[in-house]
Parts: sequence; C-alpha cells; structure tokens
Amino acid sequence: MCETAGLRLASGAVRVLFDQDRWVLSALLDAHRMVKDHELIWEFTEIRNPRWRTVAKEILMALLAPQHQAVLECAHAIRSLRSPRTCFRFLQQFTDWFNWLTSHGITRLGDVTQHLCERYLEERHWSVPVPGEPRRRLEPDTMAEVVRAVQLPVLYGELLSSDRYAEGFAPWEGKSASAVVGLSKSGGNRVPPVPDHILQPLLATCLYLVDVVGPLLARLLDEVRADAESGQRLPAVTKERVPAVRQVLARLRAAGEPLPALSIDMVNRRVGRFGTDPLAHLAWGRLARMAGASVFNEYAREQVLPEIRELAVEVGIERPWARQAALVARGDDSERVPWTAPLGEEDLQLMANYVVTACLVLTSALSGMRTSELLELSVGCRRSRSVPAGGIRYGLAGRLIKGKRFGGVPDEWVVIEQVDRAVALAERLVRRPRGASLFGSVSLSARVQNLRSWLERTGNRERWGLPVIPPRPDEPQDAASHARTVDRRAPRRTASGEDRAEAHFSSHNRGLRGPSGIASDGREVAGRQLTATASRSPTLLRTSGLSRHVAEAIPFDA
Repeated sequence: MCETAGLRLASGAVRVLFDQDRWVLSALLDAHRMVKDHELIWEFTEIRNPRWRTVAKEILMALLAPQHQAVLECAHAIRSLRSPRTCFRFLQQFTDWFNWLTSHGITRLGDVTQHLCERYLEERHWSVPVPGEPRRRLEPDTMAEVVRAVQLPVLYGELLSSDRYAEGFAPWEGKSASAVVGLSKSGGNRVPPVPDHILQPLLATCLYLVDVVGPLLARLLDEVRADAESGQRLPAVTKERVPAVRQVLARLRAAGEPLPALSIDMVNRRVGRFGTDPLAHLAWGRLARMAGASVFNEYAREQVLPEIRELAVEVGIERPWARQAALVARGDDSERVPWTAPLGEEDLQLMANYVVTACLVLTSALSGMRTSELLELSVGCRRSRSVPAGGIRYGLAGRLIKGKRFGGVPDEWVVIEQVDRAVALAERLVRRPRGASLFGSVSLSARVQNLRSWLERTGNRERWGLPVIPPRPDEPQDAASHARTVDRRAPRRTASGEDRAEAHFSSHNRGLRGPSGIASDGREVAGRQLTATASRSPTLLRTSGLSRHVAEAIPFDA
C-alpha cells in the first residue's frame, strides 16, 4: 500500500497490505508534527459491511495515488494528491455513512437514493447528545465534509470492484458540497483577527517576559539544572554524613539564613498528606545537596530532625532560589523591584514554561506562521546573516506543510529581531536536543489562558506592572487568529533561497498560498484536467461538475 502511494516507511517497518483490514502507518518517515498518532491507524473493520470496506480502501488509495494508472483511467477522479491525514478523515466519514446505510437495511450502494442521502444529512446535522444540554446544528463547513464523503464514490465508479452507486446516480445531482449545506464562499478569511483590546496587553506582557524576565530566568535555570545534575552523582546522607549536615545547619544559624523550602505546589500536596507540620515545607533534597549528598535515608533524617525543627523556628523556611533577586523596572511606572520572589525548583520550571508560552505568542503574532509551521520549528532553527546594506537578517528554518507533499518541504521565514530573541530564549529554556520540537503543543487558546491565570495567581502581573489580559469570550485564540491579525497589519516576510522579504501578505488569499504568496495547491490545474475529461451527456456533466467541486473543496494539507 505505501509503495503504491509513494509513502516512505522506516527501515524494518512492517509493510501495509491492501487486503489487511487494519492499516498501521505509524512508521511513516515523512509524518509531520501535526499528524496525531491515531490518524495513522486505519481500522476498516469498523465498517460493518465487508464489501464497503473494499470500497473505502479503493477510494482512499486513489486519493493517495492519483497518478496510478488505474486511477488515471477514471474520467472524474481527483487528480491532485491528498495526504494521509485527509484520507483518515474520509475513512471516518465513510465509516459513519456506510454503517448508517447498514442500520437502515441497505446492503448495496446501488440501492442508495437521494431521499436516503437527505435523511442521512439531516441526522448528521445535529450534535451528539449530551445529558442536560440541548442538541445544536453543526456548522456548514463541518457538514460539507459529510456531503463530500457521500459524493466521492461517484467519482471512482470505474475503479470500484465490489460495489458502486447505480448508473447515472449522483448525490444532490452534482451540486457542490458547499452549495448543498449553504456554505458561503465570501473570499475572505473566516478566522477573525485577535481584537486590539486583547492583542495589545498580550503582546506587551509577552515582550516583557521575553526581554526582561527571560534572560534572568534562563541564567537562574542554568544554575538550578547544574545543581540538580551534580546532586544525582552524590551519595545518600547516611550515618557517616550526619556531621556534614550539622555543619550546614550551624552555618545557616550563624548567617540567619532560612532553611530551603519546597515549591508552592509541592507544599500544597505535602500539607494534604502531613497536615500543618512546618517541616512539610522543607526541601529535604536541597538540604542534602548543601551537605554534599543526594537524599536522606531514614536513619540520618531521624538523627537531625530535632535540630532542624529547632532551627526552623529560629530562621524560618524559605524557597532557596533568587532570594537576592536582581532589580528590574516595572512595565507600567518603571519602579525598580526584585524580578521575582524566592522560588523553589518546581516554581522555577513552571515560570520557564510560561515564558516559553510568551515566546510562542510572539513568534506566532509577529511572524504570521500557521499552526503547522510553528509545530515544525525545531531547536536550532535560527538563521542569521549579514546583508550587504548593513545589519542582520534573521530567519527561522522550518518546513512548509500546507499545500505541499506529505511531510512538507524545507523553507525559511525571515523574521524581525524580537522573534529571533524569543526563539533563542525558548531554545535555552526548553533545553532539548538539536532537532527536537521547539514548542511542543501550539494550542494558544489553552496556553494563553494558563499564562493569564498564572500571572494573577502568583501576583507576578502586579509585581511586574503588566496590563490585565482580558479573556476572549467569542472564541479561543489560536495561531490562525494571530496569523490573521498579522495578515491585516504587516507584510509577511519570507526567504526561500532568494530575497522575498517584501512578499505580499494580503488577507483575502491567506489560505491559498504558501509563504511566498504564490498559489501552491494545484487546484486550478486539477480543475482544467477534470473539465477536459467531461462528456456532453447530462449525467456525466453533472458528475464532472461534482468532481471539480470535490477536488476544490477537499483540504490540501499534506
């Protein structure tokens, strides 16, 4: 199956055979990061009628390999390549459609009528029932995919070996799926930009986190990581090391220095288990490392416990990192304040995660990159070079996914210096090997919401003098919204082997072009090819029109 479709498998992977009812594509070498694991496991056994499993397989293979000789002989087949992700969605739609027919006593596709298609569409128009909530009608763009799946068998009638629709039958008489469900094509981008009253405070907050907090956080995180790594090689605190622990306690008492405390979350968990014991706050591991060891064994802990309790009363317990934090200017009034309150190790890592979110927001908002393109950014993706006119041109190496072959193609984005700094900081904070995913999840809606909650919960928004980031009530923020915002306001700048820094970045065609602004999905060519094959008979003309509509509507997402 993979050889026929031109899909590359990892060396030693089990080959997928057409006759198998479970296609496992998890070993695809070119799977990009938007592909979910479950999208690479195709369960044809979920289609109850065995004849229709073959129908689904043959159509999906035709979509994956449109230049195969058997597909080329189909007059109305779609000529442009579709990705495994797109085909997986159609498998889900085929499964629903075919099983609905089975449940209504239909055993042959030749018995399908327009009345059945209408009934199925009406039932699918409604959301899955949820206890205590009213059902709602699904959006037209969701329903359009349902219609396309019902229409696809028409285009491959000559190819289908086990079953097919009746001769001359075309669901909805060849109308496009958009026309069937009332999906208007305005020509504009349906993703709304992020409103100014949200975007401005969000960007101001993220710039402050990246430019002011980030460098200090990165230096401190380097220290904490080095301390933790050195502790892994140390022995446990045993009877022989108890004197060294007592020396540390004496030094803390003499300096009036508090004992090390755990992070806020760790303390909350311990208090739940051990009640209000003050030593529930104590970072035993950190205290052990101060004595040149890794952990306390039970005997050593019991030996020093009375002295630790006594010392805790005298000097207290406080988180050990950034106790003498450097001063920074607040964002609103420039007053100089410590950049952070004392932190535990987990507090520090949590702060690093939220600063990485700020790096992601800036990269998305100031570059206009799609979700798929953000996901393809890897550690080590930064590129910079001097330009003849003076100065530095900053770039990000990644992969262009939309409109390209499965797996995408290498590409480079020209970005402004703020984005370069944000990516550099993110690379330092995540500390992943070169080539690993830089941002991981790019679900901006959840990440921005969590960032907002963390700023308020910790008091850091007030500490740093940052504006309140209001929630967006109408719909979640995502990379598309940020890209749409940049579409509206700024030129998109890319470089793919030549200088395209002034490439047009207009909002009306954002979804139809790659970074260079050049149409890249092959739809016009496919439309000409399909139209040229149409017969003059009314039935075939309807089918040809349907073929063109479906070809134009199926997402080309590689």
